[in-house]
Amino acid sequence: MAGLSDRQPPGDALLRPLTIVALGVVLLSPRAWGGVIRVPGDFARMDEALAQAAAFDTILVAPGDYQVNLVWPATQGLKLVSEAGPATTRLDGGGVASVIGIYTGVDTTTVVAGFTIRRGRADGY
Repeated sequence: MAGLSDRQPPGDALLRPLTIVALGVVLLSPRAWGGVIRVPGDFARMDEALAQAAAFDTILVAPGDYQVNLVWPATQGLKLVSEAGPATTRLDGGGVASVIGIYTGVDTTTVVAGFTIRRGRADGY
């Protein structure tokens, strides 16, 4: 015979499975963690990928030399990451402007990683 301490409140048996299902839906949702956008696979240029990216997307850049003067969008959690690291993926500003200009309020979930960045110019910033 079960004691009083072994009994669960009537709604508890239903609540636990619903909580697990809801958590699974959130964790498995593509927008919960963001998608992956490939450059040059999905977009030819990084500025196009940044313009189309949603919050928490990762823009994965193939090895190569890229002439860029990017203006970062006001989108939280974007990640711009090279596939193969700084030895093979270089961003070059051409000496005319910033390589990557972040002029909006993005937070610490924003990431730029795995690039050699060179020949940028930061007039007034």
